Amino acid sequence: MPYVLTVNSTVQCAHGAKIALTSDAKLSVGGAKVLLLAGIQGATVNGCTNPTDPNTSSLTCATVATATGTATKLTVGGKPVVLDSLSGTTNGTPPPSGASISVADVGHQKLKAV
Repeated sequence: MPYVLTVNSTVQCAHGAKIALTSDAKLSVGGAKVLLLAGIQGATVNGCTNPTDPNTSSLTCATVATATGTATKLTVGGKPVVLDSLSGTTNGTPPPSGASISVADVGHQKLKAV
């Protein structure tokens, strides 16, 4: 069973840069608010090392473009929480599409959901 992500979880782009997670959820795990899709979609990618190069169409990751991987049973305010099965893309490239995002560290071992 996957773990629920919180604002203390570490999510990063394919180049290892951390994504700034936010949440206004009322549910917390160990004092950290659980993550909802609104807290990752459009989030800022901090310090991506992938260079922007117009000659190769390479673009530094700046924001999260897409994100999927939510619970089917656990919701907060009617919105599903995000799980450690999270996947998605940033606006960065190498071509043809955005760079992937992934969970590097859940940040807790307390709450799981389906």
